[in-house]
Amino acid sequence: MQPSLRFVMMIALSIVSMTAFAQARDSEGAARRVVILNAADPYLPAFLALDRSLREAITRAEHGAPTEFYAETLDMFRFPQTLLAEDIVALLRKKYRGLKVDVVVAAGSIALDFAQRYRAEIWPGAAIVFHSVPVTSLERRGLDPHTIGVPVRLEFGQTLDLALRLRPATRRVAIVAGIAEPDSGHLSLMQASLEHYAGRLEIQYLVGLTLAETVAAVGALPSDVIVLYLTMFRDGAGIPLVPRDVLTRIAAVSRAPVFGMFETYLGHGIVAGSIASYGEQGRRAGELVVRVLNGEDPSVIGIQAPATPHCIADWQQLRRLGIAENQLPTDCEIRFKEATAWDHYYWQILTALAVILAQTTLIITLMLNRRRLRQAQTALQDEYGRRSQAETTAAHLRGRLARFSKERSLGAMATAISHEINQPLTAIQNYAQAAKRRLQNNVDDKPKLIELFAKIEEQSERAGAITQRVRSLVSASDVQLLPMSLCPLVEEVIRMMEPETEYRKCRITCEPVNNLPAVLADPLQVQLVLVNLLQNSIRSICSNERYDKWISVAMDSINDREMQVSVTDRGHGVPLDRVADIFEPLYSGTSSSMGMGLAISQAIIDAHGGRLWYEPNPAGGAIFRFTLRRSSS
Repeated sequence: MQPSLRFVMMIALSIVSMTAFAQARDSEGAARRVVILNAADPYLPAFLALDRSLREAITRAEHGAPTEFYAETLDMFRFPQTLLAEDIVALLRKKYRGLKVDVVVAAGSIALDFAQRYRAEIWPGAAIVFHSVPVTSLERRGLDPHTIGVPVRLEFGQTLDLALRLRPATRRVAIVAGIAEPDSGHLSLMQASLEHYAGRLEIQYLVGLTLAETVAAVGALPSDVIVLYLTMFRDGAGIPLVPRDVLTRIAAVSRAPVFGMFETYLGHGIVAGSIASYGEQGRRAGELVVRVLNGEDPSVIGIQAPATPHCIADWQQLRRLGIAENQLPTDCEIRFKEATAWDHYYWQILTALAVILAQTTLIITLMLNRRRLRQAQTALQDEYGRRSQAETTAAHLRGRLARFSKERSLGAMATAISHEINQPLTAIQNYAQAAKRRLQNNVDDKPKLIELFAKIEEQSERAGAITQRVRSLVSASDVQLLPMSLCPLVEEVIRMMEPETEYRKCRITCEPVNNLPAVLADPLQVQLVLVNLLQNSIRSICSNERYDKWISVAMDSINDREMQVSVTDRGHGVPLDRVADIFEPLYSGTSSSMGMGLAISQAIIDAHGGRLWYEPNPAGGAIFRFTLRRSSS
């Protein structure tokens, strides 16, 4: 037969085989069944990690009917294979009689050998997908074409190389292992790797000991020894164990650094190791299962490239032993690294510093303007004194004095705004100093630091909002009336006032009202009105001897066109003879206020097309009310 003809026939046979394989699976219906066969206890940390990533990969790729999972365990780490094999086969044969299984996932070497040997009896026609099987053992296992998987490369020698890189003066290595079948297999691989170090290292084997003897032996080792922990599924007394739990005990007593080769050991005492990811192995095996379930011929898929380990180190152990990160290979993964306050909050810190700088600049600018206004006042007064006798000059001076009056009001406004900004800036400074002291004193209190930085961020946002309000007051064109809900805005203002209310030992209440219609408003300017009214109430109730120092904020709809907001307190109220003056610029009922708050608030509400007015509280105190237009949308 000519080569070209032979090639064509081979392709045709392959296509027919693949088509027949896919049709055979399609003929079984929508049900897709996968048996997960574990060699040992499925709740061992390694098997849990592998199983989780395997199932996630399969379910994530599901289309149509979901995959049915069946889980079986041979538990042959604790019981010899020959002891229970016949009973297990009989049970599984009876269990799966008449049930079509598509794929058997073999987790580990023992499970793979079992599945290969008994597939025809228990799961006829099923493909086998394996994982966590050393690549060095595949050739002797003689896998059939319908057995595929993701082997793993166990680099015990690389882990020892890594340990010596970190502790180059070491001349003695202690190897810890159990007596179970997997323990013996890992020990054989380790011994093969040690041939490279013949004559260079003293090797001490802590193998075949009881758990208590192992812990005592490791605890007696000096600090200049390297401990290589393999696995201990069974100790010298034959007691079944969990390798990770054993590691935790020996690491707790060891003065020498402990190294290991398995991912579940990280965070439980090992310094570092050349480690293959369980998540990668499970995910890749799950992807193979999906390909088989979708009709691909396993013989075409074949054995995949092995999962290759890489350097992974525990940052906590590195710090404990005084090992610098630059001693590790450049591609080494570092886990459990504690981030500094700067790493966690650098954006918040930078934002706070930027806001502080912006506010400082604004305050300086306002102070310079105030100084210029005072200089202008002096100049105008001198000019008025020199030209007071001339009528034309007097008229001119009256115009200039009118402009000066406006500038003086702006100066007073600047002072009031400076007072508004000073409060969040002072709070930011106090919180920043508290955080600095904790960081300088190495106080390990992350929740408190998080709280301090959150308060810095909150006060920074408040100061920024004040700056925006200043800009909005400069020009009426900056007012943007947008549909908005009043309840969230009022709640935000109350939260902004919390530092002051806590300091003053008073409280602000607001009864939420459902289904309130939206209003047309500029959120920042309405916030400024509420802040002014609430600050006035706080000053009033704090100067009153009443025990009930509370302020109430209420919202309601007064007609189909307007919403009303009321701020009620039990303070000293406004004298009847001064009610007509309270909205005039520079009027103040206290010595601590410049008296611009109510004037600014009235101007803002007027720009919104609403009204702001005062009413005496029948129970004593004051009520300030303002209206806003309802949104038509």
